[in-house]
Amino acid sequence: MDSISLSWHEILHEAANSVRERIRRLLPERGTMSFLAFKDLLDRHAHEAILDTLRRRAVSARLVSEEGEETFGEGEFTVTADPVDGTTNLARGLPPSVVSLSAARGMHQSEVVAGLVLDLGSGSFYWADPVRGATRDGLPIRVAPPVSYREGLISMDISKMKDISPVVSLITGARHIRSAGCAASSLCRVAEGLLDAHVDGRGSIRATDVSAGLYILGRAGGVWAVNGIPFGDFSLLRDTRFRLAAASRHDLLEEIARRSR
Repeated sequence: MDSISLSWHEILHEAANSVRERIRRLLPERGTMSFLAFKDLLDRHAHEAILDTLRRRAVSARLVSEEGEETFGEGEFTVTADPVDGTTNLARGLPPSVVSLSAARGMHQSEVVAGLVLDLGSGSFYWADPVRGATRDGLPIRVAPPVSYREGLISMDISKMKDISPVVSLITGARHIRSAGCAASSLCRVAEGLLDAHVDGRGSIRATDVSAGLYILGRAGGVWAVNGIPFGDFSLLRDTRFRLAAASRHDLLEEIARRSR
């Protein structure tokens, strides 16, 4: 195993486990403050756990997190983080909620070399790197066999959409729709074959939400389109937002694209 994969495996796992431990200590406070205040508390402490790990490890990286940015050392790598993806779920006591982390050699998704998504409830984790490929709890994962859009199990996020007309054909064309409220988790479920596709047509999904999940999906044999561009690259910045479709197979992704026009 190359030293880079080994190092990021240790660092990202340490950061994710630190987030989970802090979150578990905070959960008894649910109900003692307003919902929004509790969400803010969870996000803030999760972000601080990642910062503390990167400082302790003396990494040379720029952290791009949904909650803020900071550069450590020379900033050779980019760590893209959503400290808690699914904060609303977590604050309400619903699954799933995860910590999502990726490490890249530069500032683009195409330069990612490691990805980790850890479930804050169970501790189960998805991991991918160039050596191990895509795994869940250390065991290899792979996308599902071919299926039509009509018969597939489709994850979809249309929350906060003021106009759902762009996705009406997607909604009416699928027999089985699910919505988890946690993009990183949904992408990993496509990667392991539990879901056939995940669609977010809002145009507001963040790079921080999906960087790790897309990397894991790609290593598991999956495909995606960013703003309609297959395997579209994007900048690892806090303000990077786009439309996203991810699927187990190219033909399913193409069918999603046709229904989105």
